[in-house]
Amino acid sequence: MNNTAKPVSFALGLLCLGLTFPAGAVDTIYDNSASDLGVRLDSGTAVVGDEINLAGTSRWLTQFDFEYWGTNTANPSAFAGSVTADVKIYLNDGTPFHGYATPGTVLFDSGWFGGFGPTARSTIVFTAGAGSDFGPSGLFLPSSDITWSVQFQGMGTTDSLGVDIYNPPAVGSSAPDYWQNSGSGWVLLTNTVPMNFASRMFASANPVPEPSPVPLTMLGGFAAWAAARWTRKK
Repeated sequence: MNNTAKPVSFALGLLCLGLTFPAGAVDTIYDNSASDLGVRLDSGTAVVGDEINLAGTSRWLTQFDFEYWGTNTANPSAFAGSVTADVKIYLNDGTPFHGYATPGTVLFDSGWFGGFGPTARSTIVFTAGAGSDFGPSGLFLPSSDITWSVQFQGMGTTDSLGVDIYNPPAVGSSAPDYWQNSGSGWVLLTNTVPMNFASRMFASANPVPEPSPVPLTMLGGFAAWAAARWTRKK
């Protein structure tokens, strides 16, 4: 065995320790993924939003995911159009609709993204961390009453997309109606079942800390030492 194996292994161990050391507890603040009603919302190109009430007190969002579906009646393997989606999270501080505050201040906007294909059911996941959707510290949610929305565009005439409807939420709560904006403002809509979209949110009580630079520095030092020693032995 080469003599450099021990110090290099030790350095790699320190690196792993620094990068994987727990950043603090992550709590489930909303979970509507257990009770599938077998109902689907075909949202077309409208913005559809689910207003939800978060549980607990942790408000640094570390992960958000939701279920969607998509079909193409002409081709089960690909959409006819170039489908993209945009996901947003809002504070409910907008102009009231029939006495209910509409989605207003945008806390998060994914921007338009693609890569979709027909699916019976798939999950889109947004996360926190370096270079991730919510940034290295996570996304701070200043209120327990928020709305998240999704909008699809670029569909061909045989394409359909939307979200799955579950109820009741296992964690947190949500009213039975949903928001829709087709370009002329937000309106509240209802259906024959509670219109709560399948989604989950996880959060930390504090900002997500960035990885410590100490393990990286030590790894660099050990690597340089090992390289120099190996060169001298040769």
